[in-house]
Amino acid sequence: MSIAVRVSVWILGLLVVVSAAVAVLALMQKQTLQGQNQTLHNQIADDQTKLADLTTKTKKLEDDADQLNGKITQAQQDKAQIQSQYDDLKHKSDDLQAQIEQANTDRDDWKNRVTTISRERDDLMEKLKNRPTQIIYKDRIVKVRVPVAAPEENSSAPAAPAVDASTAQGDQYWASILKQKAALQVELQKEKSDLDQAALQVVDLKKQNTDLEVELKKVSNEKDEIIQKIKYGQDLADNLSIDVARSRNEEEMVNTRVDKLKEENLALMSQVKDLSSSKLELERTIARLTDNKDAMQKKLIETESVIQSRIDDIWKIKEGLDKKLSENAPSSSTPGSMELPPIIVNAPNNQQSAPPQGQQAVPETVNGHVKQGSIISINETNNFVIVDLGQENSTVSVGNPLMVYRHLKQIATLEVIQVRRDICAADIKDKSEELKVGDAVKIN
Repeated sequence: MSIAVRVSVWILGLLVVVSAAVAVLALMQKQTLQGQNQTLHNQIADDQTKLADLTTKTKKLEDDADQLNGKITQAQQDKAQIQSQYDDLKHKSDDLQAQIEQANTDRDDWKNRVTTISRERDDLMEKLKNRPTQIIYKDRIVKVRVPVAAPEENSSAPAAPAVDASTAQGDQYWASILKQKAALQVELQKEKSDLDQAALQVVDLKKQNTDLEVELKKVSNEKDEIIQKIKYGQDLADNLSIDVARSRNEEEMVNTRVDKLKEENLALMSQVKDLSSSKLELERTIARLTDNKDAMQKKLIETESVIQSRIDDIWKIKEGLDKKLSENAPSSSTPGSMELPPIIVNAPNNQQSAPPQGQQAVPETVNGHVKQGSIISINETNNFVIVDLGQENSTVSVGNPLMVYRHLKQIATLEVIQVRRDICAADIKDKSEELKVGDAVKIN
């Protein structure tokens, strides 16, 4: 086996090992990426579940917020209605207070009038007590002081008059005084009745005022409670708004994370796709290298068989030549006899079989037989060469002349002395240059 074939086999083995290592590495990376992809899918499913829960909570919070807004609106309407009732009650209370103040003013006026009338009455009674009474006798007029009893304050009938000894003018005067007194008593009784009525009205107004104050206090308490409820509802609505905003922020964060995970998943899927493509390319390369290896091994086996067959032919030629030379050589007892040295045939190799640099060996064929070959071995001692033309691949036969060319220039003439299956031996008849392995040979 030649060095080039061995190097090719080593290179093929190394390529196969490298390809197998790359395939194993790609498979491991693919499994790792598949595990990461599965983890990402699980995370996406968890995030989607959390997103659905957050969406449900957000919807529930929005519904609660709507209900609270409805309650707040109803409470505000109730507050407005209670405020309207409070304003009406306050207006009525103000009117009752004004009426009470007016009644108190009227009462004070009546009290002042009653006091004034009582004072005038006392003055009149004092004047009546101190005024002298004139008694007219036949011969003189006597002034007599007649005590007049003060009338009772609550008495409705006039007091009995004293003995009047006055004249008709005095009777008229007393009659007018009594009439005025009776009128004053009637007016005083009327004023007392009005005062009693006013006092009853004042008591009723005070009672109504007390009831209104109680009701106002109750309304104020209800108003405070409603205000507290509204404040509690507003605080709750604010908290719900904060919770809704937080839920929306969390939802946005989850959406952002899901989008990021999707992008990473797409990138990983792209990497997996690229790795799969690389794996397929590597598998194709491995398959192609395997095919090339098989083909090269097949060619190597064929080449080894061809070389072995040529070596066998060369040994047969060598044996035939040795036998022929031994038959033609004189016996050892003959003086001056000489024994020819053994024929050395060099085994052909890839380097020797290659044409020299610059040689353009174009094989010529006639009826499927090659008419051109090359020198594969030279035996300078016995003056013959081995040519790669034989019975199977050419029409060469014993005695045929052969022409040797180098760079399209004839440099020697040969004569075939023995033919085998793939090679032949030829004597060197004449030459203008030293022959080399690889020189072109044509059948004349």
